[in-house]
Amino acid sequence: MLVSNYTVVGGKGFIGSAITTYLKKMGNTVYVPKRNDDELFEQELGTLIYCAGQGDCTNRPFEVLNAHTVLLSNVLQHANFKRLIYISSTRLYAGQNPTNESDNLTILSEDNRRLFNLTKLVAEELCLLSQQDVLILRPSNVYGLALQSPLFLPAITRNAINNGRIDMYVSPDYAKDYVSIDDLVSVIYQMSLKNTFSKKIYNVASGVNTCASSIATILSSETGCTVNWVDGCVDEYFPVNDIAAIKQEISFEPRNVLDDLKLMVDDFKTKLCDRHTE
Repeated sequence: MLVSNYTVVGGKGFIGSAITTYLKKMGNTVYVPKRNDDELFEQELGTLIYCAGQGDCTNRPFEVLNAHTVLLSNVLQHANFKRLIYISSTRLYAGQNPTNESDNLTILSEDNRRLFNLTKLVAEELCLLSQQDVLILRPSNVYGLALQSPLFLPAITRNAINNGRIDMYVSPDYAKDYVSIDDLVSVIYQMSLKNTFSKKIYNVASGVNTCASSIATILSSETGCTVNWVDGCVDEYFPVNDIAAIKQEISFEPRNVLDDLKLMVDDFKTKLCDRHTE
């Protein structure tokens, strides 16, 4: 029977693939199960990192439910793992303050992605009630070099370079927290090596909100693109994330997205140039 140091559920996605690459680089054996892989329940999984997810609540609501809760429930009940690290989200704090991990959370009736929050909360509660060795990490908006990603930062950076124009469907004051994929991966790995924790849930974020106007200014300066602020947008409100707990637990000095954005533009240009010359 195969025994892995780590198992990454959702290992083909943006976060999961980055975790898998890092773990292998550190000399670990990593099992990345395919969808509906029965071996997930037949072998020793070591530390299981659960980052399967789906965010399209409008078009794929049942996939959101299955990815966040149904599969997780089966894993908690029937899989053979040493510890499970569940990747949740600081989106749970949308529209409210404060953001300590132990604070009460509210589901907003006008949030068109409330299913995402609801299923993440159910998943967290399943973990906590499972009587297993579990840890819950709530990352903020993760950024990195992902050329085909539909996420906000990669999409507008790609458009700035390819089209010389970005359409901003938010107001200039729209602000939220961005955490580097490298920082998130480092936190996951450091936490996976610890034996004990002071709590079960930790925010993983930069601890600073960055507004859309600051991002647009750097992209315009670095690429020469024009910025079109689309009228009539209604912004979500995201509070500043409290990261005191994770900083007390491990060594964590998060990067700032504005410091990285210029490097991201250069990386995008290089990758796109390489692709065009292949």
